[in-house]
Amino acid sequence: MHMELTQGHNDLRVAMRDFAYIMQAANADDLPEVARRRIRFSQLFREHMGQEDAMVTALRRRSLTPQADSIVRDHGRAVVALFLRYSDHIKYWTPAQIGQDWPGYRDAVLVLQNALYDRMEWEEQHLHPLFTGPSLRAA
Repeated sequence: MHMELTQGHNDLRVAMRDFAYIMQAANADDLPEVARRRIRFSQLFREHMGQEDAMVTALRRRSLTPQADSIVRDHGRAVVALFLRYSDHIKYWTPAQIGQDWPGYRDAVLVLQNALYDRMEWEEQHLHPLFTGPSLRAA
C-alpha cells in the first residue's frame, strides 16, 4: 500500500506538470481543455487523499513512538490546511473568474501546486517510512 501512495504522488506530479504546461501556452479561450485537466487533477487528488487517509487512520490505531505520533499529527494538520486552501481556490476560481483573470489564475495554480509538491516531498521523507518502518512503541 505504501507503494500505492508513492505512485499516487507520481501521478499527481505528472498531472500538475501537464496542467502547468498547458497553462503556459493557453489562454482563456482554452477554458474547456483547462476545465478537463482541472477535473482530472481533482479526481486524482481526492482518490489519493482517500487512500492516504485510510493508511494514516490505520497507523493512528497503533501504539506509536512519540516521534511517529508527532509526524502523524503534523501531517493531519498540514493536510487539513492544504485541503482547505485547495477548496478555497476552487470556490474562488470559477470559470467566469478564470476568464476574467487568466494570468491571476495561472499564478494561483502554480502557487498551489508548489505547496502540494512541498507537501508530497515531506510525506515521502517523514510519513511514508512510518508505514513500513519501526514506528511502533515497544511493548
